[in-house]
Amino acid sequence: MTWTNNEIAAVLERLRRQGSDDGRYEAKSCAHDIGSSVWESVSAFANTQGGTLLLGISESEKFKPVDGFDANKILSQFADGIGDGNPQGIKLTNPPRYEVTRCESAGKPFLAIDIQENAIGAKPCFITAKGPQSGGYRRMDDKDIHLSPTEIFEFVNALVPSSADRAIVAEADLTDLNETALDRLIDTFKDSKALRGARGRKAQLARLNITDKEGGIRLAGLLAAGQYPQQYYPKLLIDVTAHPDVVKSGAGMVRFLDRVLCDGNMPEAIEQAVEATAKNLRTPTLVSGAGAKTDTEIPREVLREVIANAVIHREYGDFFLGESVSVDIYPDRVEVSSPGGLWGGVTPDTIGNGESRCRNATLIQLLHQVPYDGEGAVTVEGQGSGIPLVVREMESRALPAPRFVARPDYFTVILDRYRAQYADSAYGIKGSGQSSEVLNATETTILQALSLTQPRNVHEISAMTQKSLSAVRKALRSLIDADLAVATAPAASRYRKYLRRG
Repeated sequence: MTWTNNEIAAVLERLRRQGSDDGRYEAKSCAHDIGSSVWESVSAFANTQGGTLLLGISESEKFKPVDGFDANKILSQFADGIGDGNPQGIKLTNPPRYEVTRCESAGKPFLAIDIQENAIGAKPCFITAKGPQSGGYRRMDDKDIHLSPTEIFEFVNALVPSSADRAIVAEADLTDLNETALDRLIDTFKDSKALRGARGRKAQLARLNITDKEGGIRLAGLLAAGQYPQQYYPKLLIDVTAHPDVVKSGAGMVRFLDRVLCDGNMPEAIEQAVEATAKNLRTPTLVSGAGAKTDTEIPREVLREVIANAVIHREYGDFFLGESVSVDIYPDRVEVSSPGGLWGGVTPDTIGNGESRCRNATLIQLLHQVPYDGEGAVTVEGQGSGIPLVVREMESRALPAPRFVARPDYFTVILDRYRAQYADSAYGIKGSGQSSEVLNATETTILQALSLTQPRNVHEISAMTQKSLSAVRKALRSLIDADLAVATAPAASRYRKYLRRG
């Protein structure tokens, strides 16, 4: 972008108030020459989300322009170092694109240089003379942090199909496979081209990539249909933990309310993790047809989809075999985190576009066929429909869409719960004593959509819940009669949530 003096003055004033640089801006004095720390910040911005260098601005002097700053000289040095000047002076491998604005404050010149984030195939950006390990950085608030080996690995391999799930588990043999799971898999493929010409059990297992042709057990086969993969990889499990507060507890506090290490093969572990998570969530009662049913506040279908995605899309390279998928349950949210960054050019902005990309093609092919229940439902669909399904299901419960936090070597999906102050008694039951009855699905959804602090009108509630205006009005009357909602003045046109006493 091109900055005006007024725009950049507002930035400098904000930096003065906060007393430091931040994740978006980095001030460097550069009174005489460009120092090495400038290239560290360029690397960090290029490897993270971009940012702006303020060259000729002193942080120690409360973000004021330095005396004697030579904008032409510093800009020439910058151009050389980034590769747009003397080729002998280039400092960076994978230099980013940039834009320069000449600025002025109190009659003194300085430079605002906007650094763009590199495309996924052009990371890491690093100081060539130091190499990626010592010369590669990422931005964290006002600091330039050295890239870790796992972050560098993920950058380098972000567009490279992984063969890690096809690796042979050296000590494993056929006795480490679950015969029931194998029978189901083979039965699923028995009439397909996949097993055409494969005579005998050994040939069939090799054709399905559970083993290689010599009978060696592939990691994907062990994870999809093994007896106990954790015998060889103790951390390849799902760690489900319920926390008492909205952050992880510190020393001297209750560390967790519940913890379950979900092991076995991945279909078993995923199902166990879904149930372990569900038991730590509220279970509102809904009317379905002539009867009532319960489900967790975050639907099990959403939990299963997000947890299964974490398992199939995680990194299984050697750097990551000591890390588990984690599910952290807080009073206000559930976080599902998996080792390894987003793969194949996917970003948090494009993850829900319906395209299916997976670094572990062999594992997903097997898990696409392994059933997790007696009715034959498979663990994953593998058609790119998972995130759109999650968004729809969350919206149907008047919950926000999932949020995504992507680091180079870690990825987290955040599912918001109904806030902790929404007491369990506010869900599922209206009335009290012998006159109590279950809420129907529309009433429950609208109750969950109401806010304690921000009144909403009928049209807003209808848009949030995708219910008709007449259905919303009818449900609101019922909720008000049950003392679960209240109409606010004037004209009873806006509603807020009401917590039942006692």
